[in-house]
Amino acid sequence: MDLGQQIWQFIINPNVSYLLLIVGLFMLLVAVTTPGTGVAEVIAIIALALAAIGLIQLSVNFAGVLLIIVAFVLFAIDVTATSHGALTLGGALALLVGSLLLFPAREGSPGLSGWLIGGATLSMAGMSVLVISAYMRVREQHRVDGAAQNVVGVRGMVKSEVTPDKSGTAQIGGQLWTVAADEPLAPGVEVEVLARQGLTLRVKHVNGRQPQS
Repeated sequence: MDLGQQIWQFIINPNVSYLLLIVGLFMLLVAVTTPGTGVAEVIAIIALALAAIGLIQLSVNFAGVLLIIVAFVLFAIDVTATSHGALTLGGALALLVGSLLLFPAREGSPGLSGWLIGGATLSMAGMSVLVISAYMRVREQHRVDGAAQNVVGVRGMVKSEVTPDKSGTAQIGGQLWTVAADEPLAPGVEVEVLARQGLTLRVKHVNGRQPQS
């Protein structure tokens, strides 16, 4: 058997074709959600093309292919949706069922490894959860940063004592913020936000006198 035949036999192995399909769809997901250098796109095209050759040669069940594609669509949607992982669970189920249906049982034909199916399903669900968690942290940080930026110039009331060397808290814009000032500020003092320093707001006293303690 020459090299070309060896490569051909390798590609039409059900486990290899399945793995190429999973890798291709995953890299396509990466390319769509995080456009970059084009490396993900190239890998996705090559992997999907090789997977298609193997799947067609193996007379794949296209219902299984469709379910696997649906699974990756659900993974992608869950990254930006507020379903708290519900779509990832649905995607994992669709991937599992689609994988089991992918190659109809035929006498004398090699089947798809159950270990590979389980590993692919758990890996994709796990990566989806990690991506969702990271995305939610970034979105929350942007929300906090945006809210902090929007309160510059807004007035509020000190809730706990502030001194030049110790930060306190103040109710500003309907939220409780950590605040710092260059002057002592007692609870009940009205203050105005001057700037944001990380997640701390720098404020100043806006009244002529402070309330007596």
